[in-house]
Amino acid sequence: MLRKYNLLVLILLLVVTSLAIGCSSQPASQPSLAPSSAPAPVSGAPTQDILQTNLLEFDAWEAKMAGEINLDYYVIDLRSPAESQLEKSIEGSINIDANETLAKGNVSIINEKLSTVPEDAIILLHCKSGGRVKANLAKFVEAGYSNVYGLNGWTAFDAKGYIGAAKINANTEHIKPDAWVAKMSGEIGKDYFIIDTRNKIDHETGYIKGAINLGAAETFTVDHSATMVIVEQTIPNKDSVILVHCNAGTKARVTQAHLKAEGYKNVFVLDNRMVIDKGGNYTFE
Repeated sequence: MLRKYNLLVLILLLVVTSLAIGCSSQPASQPSLAPSSAPAPVSGAPTQDILQTNLLEFDAWEAKMAGEINLDYYVIDLRSPAESQLEKSIEGSINIDANETLAKGNVSIINEKLSTVPEDAIILLHCKSGGRVKANLAKFVEAGYSNVYGLNGWTAFDAKGYIGAAKINANTEHIKPDAWVAKMSGEIGKDYFIIDTRNKIDHETGYIKGAINLGAAETFTVDHSATMVIVEQTIPNKDSVILVHCNAGTKARVTQAHLKAEGYKNVFVLDNRMVIDKGGNYTFE
């Protein structure tokens, strides 16, 4: 009986030892795991900085307007209807008020407005100064349109089909009263020029003596070419200092874009409200 018990204990010891050795030993080889691949890019997302490749200066942007609008290419105007009414627009362009739609998260407006436009069509974006183009260019690519190009510049249009653009630095060319008055050095009409862009009725209520009255809404945006003939006769030197004002600055900016699009280099907008009395005395508000 004792012999059988000892034999059973021996067998159990052998089994336990065998199991211990098996658990502590490592397998001869382990199959290596391949490194995980990077996640695939999201379909439809831009793969590079779209502003580096598709934001164009005026000459390159205009060159893409080859053929017939709304057939060979499409123009999207991102300004407000009020801006388009004052400044005029490209005939046939599609208006999307970026501030009231895209800036508030309504990106579905893109596909709604462009429902009949092929996704590979040439689409040309512009706004007033280029800011809304930069803010929204990628949204058109994300919406599925592959040939979208934005204009990097301040636009100038008229009712006769003129299209122009200019580079304007608002930080240095839209100036406050002290800086604007400081440029009134010397003799008006010789050392510097002032263009009053208010309409004739407002101009006649009071104006700075020697100022040229060219109401933006009655001249530049109606017939750019005819207006520039007047400007070039009065101010032949395109390096001249030109100070532009209206009541608060809106029309002055329109005029500035037209002048700079034609090569005038030193055009400064009064970025402030100004009131002028019958005697030509002015105050800033």
